[in-house]
Amino acid sequence: MAIVEFPRELNLSVEYVEKHVREGRGEDLALVYRDESYTYREVLENVCKAAHLLRELGLEPEQRVLLMLGDHPEFVWFWFATVRAGGIVSAVNPDAKPEELAYYLDYTRSRLLVAEERILGTAVQPEKARWLKGVVACRGEGGPLPPKTVRWEERRAELPAAFEPEPTLAEDVCNMLYTGGSTGFPKAVVHRQVDFLYNTHTYGLPILGLKKGDVTVSASRLFFGYALGTNLLFPFRAGATVALFPEKPTPERILEEVTRRRATLLVSVPTVINAMVQFEPEPGRYDWSRLRITTSAGEALPPALLERYQQKYGHEVLDGIGSAELFHVYITNRPGDVVPGSLGKVVEGYEAKVCDDDGRELPDGELGSLWIRGESMGLGYFRRTADTRKHFRGEWFVSADKFRRDAEGRFYYGGRTDDLLKVGGRFLAPTEVENCLLEHPAVQEVAVVGFTDAEGLTKPRAYVVVKPGVEASDALVRELQDFVKERLQPWKYPRQVIFMEALPKSDRGKILRTALRD
Repeated sequence: MAIVEFPRELNLSVEYVEKHVREGRGEDLALVYRDESYTYREVLENVCKAAHLLRELGLEPEQRVLLMLGDHPEFVWFWFATVRAGGIVSAVNPDAKPEELAYYLDYTRSRLLVAEERILGTAVQPEKARWLKGVVACRGEGGPLPPKTVRWEERRAELPAAFEPEPTLAEDVCNMLYTGGSTGFPKAVVHRQVDFLYNTHTYGLPILGLKKGDVTVSASRLFFGYALGTNLLFPFRAGATVALFPEKPTPERILEEVTRRRATLLVSVPTVINAMVQFEPEPGRYDWSRLRITTSAGEALPPALLERYQQKYGHEVLDGIGSAELFHVYITNRPGDVVPGSLGKVVEGYEAKVCDDDGRELPDGELGSLWIRGESMGLGYFRRTADTRKHFRGEWFVSADKFRRDAEGRFYYGGRTDDLLKVGGRFLAPTEVENCLLEHPAVQEVAVVGFTDAEGLTKPRAYVVVKPGVEASDALVRELQDFVKERLQPWKYPRQVIFMEALPKSDRGKILRTALRD
């Protein structure tokens, strides 16, 4: 399967950062953040300083380091520093709930924590984490610190700017990526060094076409594997420039960053794309003329939304599907070959098939489970043996999502297995009803889930956010129901329509359907 070969000895900090310095590109611009800017040489120096600090705090090869950082330069320093020192890095949302942050510390058994100072002693209590040996605080105000904690800003200047990379192998574990966690707390997928480079050279570079001179901006945050690849690893491998900002990715903030950095690639998700379609920018205030691609992942992008976005912003959206289990995107649309509603074709270097519940491959057009394989597939779920055996089957990963493939080899999303509704003995994919409702001029956002009626039967219910200025009414309910009946088979229409001010979403921008069902 592998179409890209890498050396046996491999350290990602060398491949993504030091390589540029060794080959004479050390003064090229690597990272911009607010009024700060860093060349590849300066990135390497900060990575080395961070590695020294981790080693000083007791980090040994193959021990785990947990990052609770937003999109600040320190995320970059300590992500690569952990790998450079031979450790295993994982990253989570610093704004997660306290009980979730405590879970991550216990679940990963991380020996070191690198966190934003604002959450130490409040949202997260390091002294209660039995495995921790030390903590690094970043971006603080200089107040008192918990025990065993050092402040990065106070130590940075005195630390050496050179650190010999640990002689790790391509097969060595270096990272744990968290799944979306549709129910309960997320679980981590264990990844090797080579997994990241493989996807970089099969998807990141050839399909996105990243090169020196490109500037990437992301609505998704770096703790999410999708952004880790598209807004850090891929551009760094290409010698391009990464732009980071920690604020909430509103349409205004995104367009400010795109304008200021003259960005060429925007990393986004459907909920943000929807917000940007609804947003009416002040004429002449923003300039997105250099943007040549917006990427979308995380969940399927409705065709109507894709077309509105492309018409408004004047460039293509590459919708695709990936997962933490294989690190990143493995099925995608390509530049010049975007088909609305489709997730595109398999990335070269991966193989995909649609199978029934017994693992038999289904003919084109039929809905089934996606089986995917490629060299970037993780080793399994950390401390989750039963889940690993269910989904990791030899060379194949079996997704919990449903797909169908057409005769041209394009894949279409049919929803998660547990999202499918059986209405009157027939399966209904909620996304089909959602895509239909999004074509109605009154609908801004929608999610369809099942409910049990008075007879104990499952029926579809639509949660709808209307556009500004639209009145939610019983008349609109009937209008939306008729709208679906006219365009789809009548039995698929939502028996109930409930209006909401906003849909519940995860920190990755996915709609929390479980919360709606509950």
